[in-house]
Amino acid sequence: MGLRGWIKRLERDAREEMIEIPQQDGAVKRFPQSAGMEAFMALMDGRDHPLAEAARNSSEREWTHSFYSAFPIDEDIEDLSE
Repeated sequence: MGLRGWIKRLERDAREEMIEIPQQDGAVKRFPQSAGMEAFMALMDGRDHPLAEAARNSSEREWTHSFYSAFPIDEDIEDLSE
């Protein structure tokens, strides 16, 4: 296997471990698997996360109707936790 084939195989293996979210403009946003939990925890804390933003801007229903896009961030909500 030549260098080019070896590099392509490495790229393919790396993509299998990534979360890929297609965007409305045709681009694809990629995140490591650990970003899923980070995004979920950020949303539970009322913060936004790049993965959640990508889910809201996705061209696929699977992402736009996922729990990642179910929590719109509203900065005007009063914090009653204290």
